[in-house]
Amino acid sequence: MIAVRHRGAALLLTGALTALTAVLLPAPAHAEVDGIDLKVTKAPDNFEAGDDPQIVEVVVSTDNRGRCRKIRFSMVLGVEGAELDQVRVNRVEENGTFPTQVRDEGGKARITDTQVDPGQLCRGRTVTARYEVSVAENAPDGRITFDAEAFDAGRTLLQKAAASSDIEGVAKPSTPPSEAPEEPAEEESSEAAIPPPADASGISADLAAGQDSTPSLLGPGLIVGAVLVLIGVGLLMRLRLRNRNRNRPQRPQMPGYARY
Repeated sequence: MIAVRHRGAALLLTGALTALTAVLLPAPAHAEVDGIDLKVTKAPDNFEAGDDPQIVEVVVSTDNRGRCRKIRFSMVLGVEGAELDQVRVNRVEENGTFPTQVRDEGGKARITDTQVDPGQLCRGRTVTARYEVSVAENAPDGRITFDAEAFDAGRTLLQKAAASSDIEGVAKPSTPPSEAPEEPAEEESSEAAIPPPADASGISADLAAGQDSTPSLLGPGLIVGAVLVLIGVGLLMRLRLRNRNRNRPQRPQMPGYARY
């Protein structure tokens, strides 16, 4: 299996490959050959995150007469929304994994056959490249683009084709609204419960108006109370003197002597 992994400007090629020959295709001439047709004949509408690999199929055909051609396929893989290392690609043939080389091309991954395809491109005969593509289970929603290219054995660009598929990834959890801290909330509620202070001038005016409109009873009450206390004290002293005179014994009177 080839896992396409993006680490800065480096790509790592993983898989059980018995032999891997490093072959870098030179920058191809942008001249496409007439009479050769390249199509992405099979690509799923969407890839589900964590699902089993699905097949992407590229077919090259020709209506030109003449000699047959050996074909080398190259696929430029682009990813939007998800990360490039969340997409895994494995180039396969009937007998298993087909050796490829992966290199970075401006944030995309170019997957190129390290040897020509076993088939031959002739009139009435096609050559097919198959890719097993899967998406990591933690990948978000996104899109994958497939830009296929077919080269001959001399590394001449024959034709291009393109397709794309959606990624049905895991939904990103919505960020819960931040809760207001408890202490500030309590301070706000306590401040709201305290009524604003009234105008001092208004309070003074109300008190003055109350004093002017209602006569005070404090002075007459004090006078009446003092009078009652004095009367009570006088009565008590008079009763005490009367009782004392009753209890005192009377002295006998001496007969008087007449004076001459």
